[in-house]
Amino acid sequence: MLHWFKFHAGVRAPVPAQDVYRKRPPGRGHPEECPPLRAACGYGFDVLTSFPLTFIRDDANGGWILEKPISVSADWAWAPDENGAAPPQSQVNAWFWERGQTVPHVITDDVFDTLRNQVKLCTWLFLKTDPGELLYIGDIPNRFRPWRAYSAIVDADLYPASYAWHCVLELDRREERIHIPEGEPICRIMTVPRGEFVAAEMDGEAFGEYFAAGQKWLADNAKPGAEELSDITGRYARLAKRSSFSVRPQG
Repeated sequence: MLHWFKFHAGVRAPVPAQDVYRKRPPGRGHPEECPPLRAACGYGFDVLTSFPLTFIRDDANGGWILEKPISVSADWAWAPDENGAAPPQSQVNAWFWERGQTVPHVITDDVFDTLRNQVKLCTWLFLKTDPGELLYIGDIPNRFRPWRAYSAIVDADLYPASYAWHCVLELDRREERIHIPEGEPICRIMTVPRGEFVAAEMDGEAFGEYFAAGQKWLADNAKPGAEELSDITGRYARLAKRSSFSVRPQG
């Protein structure tokens, strides 16, 4: 199960992913009609931008500039003891790697040039998973935009981060200006199990059983009258067992 807490009550919560993200013109055969593609698009939760972002290519320095940085102060505070001061955390919505930086980790000058088009984007969410579950962070499947989110898997059941999580975006250097509107899905998050996963080649007998089962499936589900290629329009979608994603109300 995915658990979260907002940096501020005014920021957006995760939402269930959608099967379709854009309206296509009339016609048949669009990618969004393919059941496996729809299942991938609708698998997981989306993190949405809480504020609009506009990145402008900075040719003078070879990087990017965030047009209007927004800093948010948390609407809660924490102190290590009851009598201590408890100033709220403050966080900017996006920031870049810095040349010569040493924290949170070192980036040497020969590596910095490869990171010029990356930006770290705050999700405004503290994220946690149940024991034995990892947190997957990645791009929105089958969406092609002038930026993409890097994929990462985090031990969120073992690592209670003291800051709101961020995702890393790669901005398309061919663009001069990239605008991400408020409410746009910026990355996909989901829980995945920690375990040992094994791949093995089937032997001839196992493959024979598999192939025979496939032929029987076609015989049972193909529309009558097909000659060379079997017409299974609609059958796979009706038989598929989709996972479900929902957001529970607090309390």
